Amino acid sequence: MIRNNLMKRYILIIIGVLTILGVFLLPFGIMIDLAPQGPNSIVSMIWEVPLSPAWYSVRFFSAFLYYFEFVFFRLVFVIYVLLLIVGKYNKIQFFLIGIISEIVPLVLSIPRIFIRNSDGDNLFVIIFPIPILMIFDLILVLLLNRLKFNDVNN
Repeated sequence: MIRNNLMKRYILIIIGVLTILGVFLLPFGIMIDLAPQGPNSIVSMIWEVPLSPAWYSVRFFSAFLYYFEFVFFRLVFVIYVLLLIVGKYNKIQFFLIGIISEIVPLVLSIPRIFIRNSDGDNLFVIIFPIPILMIFDLILVLLLNRLKFNDVNN
């Protein structure tokens, strides 16, 4: 019994660490810059890689500097992962936060398409989400149900 609970705790810690690494390392969206001066790129929480071969630099921590409104709910998702580790787990809220964290970049990008400067160029970038976190969230909830954690709340 004690060994089983200890094993469950280790599994939760491993899942939590992998999730936190995934939130920060996996890309959350494809940034499309409609202005003539900016490159399109793939954006993660801690890195951004331009898709154009003319741009060679990788920018680090640009999401926290320029796109924080897009990544805020991913940080809330990290908090829910930590709650999962300590046993305060609610799979409905966990799944909803995962969905919201993927939908927010798209919802925020749609009105930005119509904001233009005096030359007719877009002032803001558009970020289309890559639903890696939502897919990982679904797999995580199914895995936890499969492992039948008795101490995990519904």
